[in-house]
Amino acid sequence: MKKGLWFSFALTGFGLRQPSTALHRQHCDTKAAEGCRSPRRWRGFVALLYLLPTLVQAEADRWSLTSPNGRCEITVQLSSEGRLSYQVSRAGKVVLPSAPLGLALEGQNFESGLRCARAGKLKQLREKYELFAGVMPHVDRQLHQRTLEFSNTNSATLTIDLAASDEGVAFRYRLTGDSKEAQMVQAELAGFQLPMEARGWLQPYHAAGPYTPAYEDFYFHVAPGDAPPRSRGEPLGWCFPALFNVPGADSWVLLTESGTDGSYTACHLGSDSTGGLYRVAFPLPDEHTKGQSTNLTTNPRSTLPWIMPWRVIVLGANAGEIATSTLVTDLALPAQIKDTSWIKPGRASWAWWSYPDGPFNAEHFNQFTDFAAKMGWEYTLFDAGWWSPGLKQLAAHAKEKGVAPLAWLHAQDFYDAKKRARKLDEMVAAGICGVKVDFWCSDRQESIVAMHALFADAAERKLLVNLHGCTIPRGWHRTWPNFMTAEAVLGTESYFYEPRYSEKAAELNTVLPFTRNVVGPMDYTPLAISPKKYQRTTTAAHELATALIFTSGIIHYADQAKMFESLPPEALKIFHDAPARWDETHCLLGEPGRLAVFARRTGSSWFIAGINGSNQSQPVTLDLKRYRKFGKGVLIAEGKEAQMEVIASPLKPANEWQHTIPSRGGFILRLDK
Repeated sequence: MKKGLWFSFALTGFGLRQPSTALHRQHCDTKAAEGCRSPRRWRGFVALLYLLPTLVQAEADRWSLTSPNGRCEITVQLSSEGRLSYQVSRAGKVVLPSAPLGLALEGQNFESGLRCARAGKLKQLREKYELFAGVMPHVDRQLHQRTLEFSNTNSATLTIDLAASDEGVAFRYRLTGDSKEAQMVQAELAGFQLPMEARGWLQPYHAAGPYTPAYEDFYFHVAPGDAPPRSRGEPLGWCFPALFNVPGADSWVLLTESGTDGSYTACHLGSDSTGGLYRVAFPLPDEHTKGQSTNLTTNPRSTLPWIMPWRVIVLGANAGEIATSTLVTDLALPAQIKDTSWIKPGRASWAWWSYPDGPFNAEHFNQFTDFAAKMGWEYTLFDAGWWSPGLKQLAAHAKEKGVAPLAWLHAQDFYDAKKRARKLDEMVAAGICGVKVDFWCSDRQESIVAMHALFADAAERKLLVNLHGCTIPRGWHRTWPNFMTAEAVLGTESYFYEPRYSEKAAELNTVLPFTRNVVGPMDYTPLAISPKKYQRTTTAAHELATALIFTSGIIHYADQAKMFESLPPEALKIFHDAPARWDETHCLLGEPGRLAVFARRTGSSWFIAGINGSNQSQPVTLDLKRYRKFGKGVLIAEGKEAQMEVIASPLKPANEWQHTIPSRGGFILRLDK
C-alpha cells in the first residue's frame, strides 16, 4: 500500500491528510512571463501606450483556465476591493454566472483585501487509472490545471487550484506551510450561482435523527430560490450532487465534491438559495453515528499543509453526458492499494429483502448461497441475523460452492482503531471476503476519518467494503479500489418503509443515473418484483431494466430464487450473463424524471435497457447502427400482467428500432454477435 496517506492528530480527532508541497511564492511582476497576467503581444504599442495602465490592470485581475478541447472554462476575478469570484462557461456561453470565492478561518480572513501573489502557468495532466466500480473500467483523461496564490492583509497566503477537463471544471483551496497547531475553517465563502431560468433535481439534506442524515430521499424538480421541502425528514439544506438544466447556456451542470479525506468534513448545500446562489455548508452539530460523541466542532480542522476538497462542476450538452462523466474520480487521489489483483466486482444474492424477519438459520442463508452458485454470481451477503447460525459455517458453505461471502456490521464498531482492527480480524478468521458497514448517519469530520481508516484497514486484510446509511462517495472508489459500493440512495428497501415510494419510484429511477450514480457506485439493490408492504406501480420489465442501468461494484439482487426462476429463460440468462463491471457504456436517451435508456457492452454482447419514469407511454426510436452487427437479438418487455410478468421476443437485425414504453414501464434488448 502506498504511503501517500497518513493520520495526524487534529483537535477534532484523527485527521487524514494528503501530502502536499509548499509552493514557491512570488509577487506579481507585470514584466514576467509568469505572473498575475498572461504574456501577450501588443500591436501598435506606441499608439496604444496611453491605454496600457488600464489594460494591464484589467488583465491582471482576471485569470482563466480552459479544457483541452477549449469548450469548458473557469475564470477567476479579483475586484478592486480584493474580493474573489469565479464564473463557468461551456461552448462560449456562461453556465454559472459570477459567484464568490474565499475562506474565513479562525484568525485569518480571505474574503476581502486580497492581492495576487502568483499566477501559475497551465499544467497539462493525464489521468490514467482503473475503476472496479464505475461507468468504464479503464479511464484515460486529459486534464488542465493552474494554481493561483493570493495574500491577505496579514500577508497570509491562500492557494486556489483550478482544474478543467472536457467534462467540466473544478476548484479547491490549499493552505501551505508547516504547522502542528490545527487551523479551523469557520466558513466557506464559495457558492454556485445558478441563473434564475435554471431548473434542478435536488434532494433535501436531513436534520439528525436515528437514521439520518443518510442521503435517502426523493429528488425534487425545483427552481433556484426554492426552499427544500419537508419530505422524509426535517430539511436543513440540499444534498450533493445537485443537477441543473440551464437552457440559456444549452447546458446541464452537476454540482458535487471530490477528494474529501479525513482533514475535512463532507459538505452539502445550504437551504437558502435566494437569487440562485447555493452556498457550501458544513454538517450539523448533532448528527452522529450511534455511540459517538457530538462534543466536537463540526467545522473542518487540520494542521498545515492542508489540501481541501475539490468543488466539482460537471458540464454537458445533455443529461447523458453528465451520466457518463468520470470527472469526480479524475480529480481524486490515485489508488492507495498497490496490488489490486484480489479485487473482483460481481453480483450477490441477498436474503434480507425477501425475509427481513428471518428465519435466521443456516438453511435459510444457504438457500441464497446455493442460488448464487447456480446463477454464477460471485457473492452472497449475510445481512442482519447472521449471528444466530454464526459466520464460520455460513462462510464455509459459501466457499465450498465457489461463492465469496460478505457480512453486515454496524458503523459504531469502526471509530476506535483497536476495535476496528479486532472486528475486521474476526471477519477474516470467519472466512468473510467483504463487509457491509451500516448506520453511519453523519457527514462529520471524524466520520470521514473512520471511513478512510476502514478502507485502509480492510485493504490490508484484502476485504471489500460497502457503506450503508452513509454519505455519498467523493471519488473514493478510485483512491480505495476495495470500496465497491455505497447506499446513500432511496432504494428498494423503501417498499417496506416509505408509503410514497410506490408512487414516486419510477420518476426517481430516471433521475438517479444523472445524479447519485454519477458520483459513485450505488447500492440500490435492484430487481425487487415480489410484493411487499407498499405495492409497486412500476412494471416488472422496469424493475429488470434498473439492474442494467444502475452502476455498483457489487450488485445485490433483492429478490428470491423463485422470482428469478419464474422469468422466461431468455430473461433469466440475462442475469446469468450481465456483469457488475461493464466494458463500455453509452447513454442513448436521457431526460431526468421521464426517461433513461443506456447501452452497455460486455465482450461482444450489448445490453440496452430503458425505463419510463412518467405516467404516460413514451415512444422511443433507437439508432442501432453504431453497435456491432448482431446475429440474434431478444427483447424483454411487459407481459400480460405487466406488474409481475415479462415476455421474451426475438429481434431481427436492424439499423433502427422503435418501441413504445408503457407508463412506468421498461425494456431490455440483448444483442449478440
